[in-house]
Amino acid sequence: MLSPWRLWLALLLVGATGIAVAAPDAAGLPIAHLDVWLRAIPGWGFVLAFVLLPALGVPMSLFYLSVGAVFPTPALSLAVAWACMALNMALSYWVARWLARPMDRLLRKRGYPLPHLSDGTQWRAIVLLRASPLPWLMQSWLLALGGARFLPYMAYGVPVQALVAAGLVLMGESLFRGSFGWLALGVSVLMLAQAALALLRHRLRGDAGTV
Repeated sequence: MLSPWRLWLALLLVGATGIAVAAPDAAGLPIAHLDVWLRAIPGWGFVLAFVLLPALGVPMSLFYLSVGAVFPTPALSLAVAWACMALNMALSYWVARWLARPMDRLLRKRGYPLPHLSDGTQWRAIVLLRASPLPWLMQSWLLALGGARFLPYMAYGVPVQALVAAGLVLMGESLFRGSFGWLALGVSVLMLAQAALALLRHRLRGDAGTV
């Protein structure tokens, strides 16, 4: 049976192979024709890269913006983006938890044990971090290493990130379809999502200060 890190590496190589299939077609293409190369990537290769690479630090926003070039309809692009985001969120959690034990043992020996979230406050920490401008990978690792339980981690984290994903996916649709309407819709969704999340952060911080 493959160890977790070997299985993760195998999946990463498979996803990279899928993208590499399209690489020869990209030779000599100007930036303006990036969509031609993206459309040549097999859907399965893009999905695997989407699920795996953000767990290694590749910005999630790059996949949100480009998914519309790989899949034919906005509805499908958005569904794929949400599914891949959720799978990557779960993957990042379990990788971080797998590494947490040796890290915790090492830090305890040095007198710096990892802090752990209490059951009563972890949902607030999940929402605040997922609504923050911190890099995606840092958000996932801070929550997992902080002891957030998996179900709250997903139940609160996925909806928050789905709001941001929707705006960026729709903006990406405008890039590849040349439609001002999609751009306006994407910007509107993103601005509304950011405003709602900023208000939520403010209220949660205020509630935390009064406890």
